[in-house]
Amino acid sequence: MAGLPDRSDNPIISGNYGANGDQSMEIALATKLQAELQQPMADVESALVNRDFEGDFFKLGDSVAIAKPDISAITIKTGKISVLNQPGKPLVDGSDLTAGTYNDKDARAIPENLRFTKSIMVIDTYKKYAFYVSDVTKVEGKWNYESLGLALTSRKMRREHNQEVIQLVVDNATVPTVGTAANPIVVANGDELYKQVILPIFSKLYNNGAITSDGQITYGSNPETGHATHGAVFVPTAIYTELLSSSFLQDRSTVAADEKVESGKFKTLMGLDFAIEPSLDLDNADISEKITVANAAEGTMVIVAGTKNLVTRAGKVLPPEKIRSHRFFADEFHGMEIYGETVQEPKAGVVAYVKLGE
Repeated sequence: MAGLPDRSDNPIISGNYGANGDQSMEIALATKLQAELQQPMADVESALVNRDFEGDFFKLGDSVAIAKPDISAITIKTGKISVLNQPGKPLVDGSDLTAGTYNDKDARAIPENLRFTKSIMVIDTYKKYAFYVSDVTKVEGKWNYESLGLALTSRKMRREHNQEVIQLVVDNATVPTVGTAANPIVVANGDELYKQVILPIFSKLYNNGAITSDGQITYGSNPETGHATHGAVFVPTAIYTELLSSSFLQDRSTVAADEKVESGKFKTLMGLDFAIEPSLDLDNADISEKITVANAAEGTMVIVAGTKNLVTRAGKVLPPEKIRSHRFFADEFHGMEIYGETVQEPKAGVVAYVKLGE
């Protein structure tokens, strides 16, 4: 009977990756982590961050270009004619409409070149990760430990990314606001929260051209490819709970509204996706991971809203290293993600400062 096939030359099956310079497995692991970091989820990363940049990068200090369309380059021309006022037919005052004026309807609008403003973003930030897999663990368990370690790494890194994006937006003075950190909007109930905070957020996004009247994103590569087609609002748990008491959600005239009351949750409001982001509750002692806001009044909570046009990021997971541990009977895994990010379109976001009163 023939023996089992020799798999020693296959680094993925044999586990002998890194030998003789073969990095097939390292590249596979890096690709896996990159995919998990960019996987669509109901979080800040998916809703407020795009990856629309030009160029490539390989190390810290490299740079990429970010292009933003200039809406003033679009020519819009409006005209009007009257079927009674055609060439050769007298006007009310007895004069004649010139043929040139009437023929304007057949003339093309004069176009301008579709311009893009470009800026440079430097890849200036990194996240290192490391874990080891014990020989004893390998013997006792049946997990794919490398894959499991990367899954846990991506979850922890993504959580940090979410908080970094929120902090980046809150710290940017050019992003429109509702209320201020020192003087937040004080609301007594869900109805006031809806009228004084949520509606103004929607209005600012709409008036700035970030969303349509039903909450959809107006431009950008993401809606065109079918991802994150609507704006999003991230609120602290207390704000989300207060909104549930609003008459705008408590009205039980429809089956959908009835389900919101019974389940205690809702996903959209005015076409905008809603999600809880605990780090926005500045004074909650039970939350360890919180953003920081200078000169915030006591009890202030933050709401961050916007679209994927708000923040641009360029990131790449570098192939990890697998080395034999000098301290343990184990294999160590060391890796790094490099990236840069910036608030690219401030008008595609809104930051609101709210305080729940008595």
